Amino acid sequence: MFEKISFPEHEHESIKNYLSTLGYCYTTRVYKEAGKYKAGGLYAAPWGDVLRIDEVRTYWRVQDRPFYDEMSEDEREEIRRYSEDLGLPFEFIKFSKITV
Repeated sequence: MFEKISFPEHEHESIKNYLSTLGYCYTTRVYKEAGKYKAGGLYAAPWGDVLRIDEVRTYWRVQDRPFYDEMSEDEREEIRRYSEDLGLPFEFIKFSKITV
């Protein structure tokens, strides 16, 4: 089968809505998962969809991340704590739902 991709449970409905409305969504992965998801790869979502990684971009500073102004301060701080403050990169990943 497919490797799994995880998301916080409280984000599941929001992600499904983005996938349904826009056809794609974004996620940020800090250093512990950096390199784990590859562009073109297929992954099983916790709710049963199959997701394709469309694009992976690496960043070192939170303020360089796309949609920075739309992030909450808690989201910014989490990325700083688990990547930027450690001098490690994080990844900004675009993904979409596919039909198999």
